[in-house]
Amino acid sequence: MKPLLLLALLQVSAALAAPAAFHPVLVQLPGEDRPELLGAWTPGGWLSAPRTAPRLRGGQVYRPLLPSGQGASVKGGRAESFGPPCELAFGVPLTPAASGNTFRLFTDAGLKAWPRPVLNLPTTNAVYRDIVRAELVKRGLKNPQVHLTGLTRVDLNGDGRAEVIVEAAHFAERSGLYPPPVGQPGDYSLLLLREVVRGRVVTTVLGEHVAPLKPWTPGDPEPMPMALLYRLAGVADLNGDGRMELVTFGAYYEGYGLDVREWTPGGWKTRLEGGCGV
Repeated sequence: MKPLLLLALLQVSAALAAPAAFHPVLVQLPGEDRPELLGAWTPGGWLSAPRTAPRLRGGQVYRPLLPSGQGASVKGGRAESFGPPCELAFGVPLTPAASGNTFRLFTDAGLKAWPRPVLNLPTTNAVYRDIVRAELVKRGLKNPQVHLTGLTRVDLNGDGRAEVIVEAAHFAERSGLYPPPVGQPGDYSLLLLREVVRGRVVTTVLGEHVAPLKPWTPGDPEPMPMALLYRLAGVADLNGDGRMELVTFGAYYEGYGLDVREWTPGGWKTRLEGGCGV
């Protein structure tokens, strides 16, 4: 056999033997003992959790991305449905198992999920407190109680300019990760993206809720204004294209939702979704 033909056959054989890119995305909520599967990215595009679950046969290796940095690799098991009323939501057991009081984003251990540093800024930052106060005043709160819950600085698209994701929330009757059924006057939650576009600072609202200024009671003719809480659950390059996606969390008193958002020229687009609630 001619050397060039042999080389070509070996290259084809290696290409067929090499596993296709497959990058599952898992998110573990604070206090939970296992993460939820949001789906995966493959060369053919994004796969939903129900389409990804059968492909997780156990043995996949993941790396956690934590506010403190990248953690040690863990091994995942088979995806398991949460069951009614969330049959299309799936959990993935990890070895070793771990839980904590922060969001944990898990990606394929072979993926360079943080091509650039992800920095957590002090929530006492006066500049961003003033930014949040101005946003709340615009929404009708004359004297808001500004409470920053997170500030994340990262160059999302690799253009050399850092963006900042701002989290702020105040609920008088909040319990843990979830808001009350109905907010009181002055309650709010904001999730904002601050970036420089064509030389000017632009604020993109990723999630917002401001409780009505008039207290709601069960006898009111208007529908109950359900309170909503928004958080950033993670930042990572989940498909290996050099741009970093945002994973956002939104909760109400009986459930929550998770979204993977990808930047496009037309704005941020939701690519994967998850969550559980009634």
